[in-house]
Amino acid sequence: MNGESAGTPGELWSGLDDPWREAFRQAWGALRTGNIAIGACASTLDGVIVHAARNRVADSTGPPGEAFGSALAHAEVNVLARLPYRQTSRLVLTTTLEPCLQCSAAIRLGPVGTVRYAGADPLWDGCHDFSPLSAREAARPAKVTMVGPRDDAVGMFATVLSRLGPGRVSDFAARWLRASGQGVLLDLALDLQESGEVRRLVALDVDEAFEYLWPRLQSLRDAQPTG
Repeated sequence: MNGESAGTPGELWSGLDDPWREAFRQAWGALRTGNIAIGACASTLDGVIVHAARNRVADSTGPPGEAFGSALAHAEVNVLARLPYRQTSRLVLTTTLEPCLQCSAAIRLGPVGTVRYAGADPLWDGCHDFSPLSAREAARPAKVTMVGPRDDAVGMFATVLSRLGPGRVSDFAARWLRASGQGVLLDLALDLQESGEVRRLVALDVDEAFEYLWPRLQSLRDAQPTG
């Protein structure tokens, strides 16, 4: 996804539309409450937000209609759970991280025409196309368009946030992420945790945290091979 950086982190952040900023606000709320830092929202084609939600896997309660306290309580699932049954509108789902297999299946069953995601997640890459599973899926005319990941510092920020949640990334997942080229982002997340910077970051607003991490994100982005 095209996402060239603006001149400053403030300019880049202010250039995000309302659904993007709301998804990141939700992710930030998840981080602050000890959940996996992923947020999402559904909006109309012209950008009107229908519902927004966050990851609640570690919560003991939640808003009516949303999952909490289980492995099912992902941000995308909680957004889709609040949409009316048989809603016909083809909504845009904006999420801070590439959806997992569970969320991709929920998206396929929901009233979503387009998914925009900020950060790449190699752990679930390739789980979004269900057409090979059955002739019915292959024949369905309504396909979900995937737009992402962002190739700017916002996309990198989203990926780093997702690794700052409860617990540590498993050894298996860490090996997969490193083999997929995300070792530098994983290392940044680990450094933020081990240095105690995460505790200082959560006292900031999400846009302030992005600005705080901007120099390191840009340095990693500039160091990436091109071509």
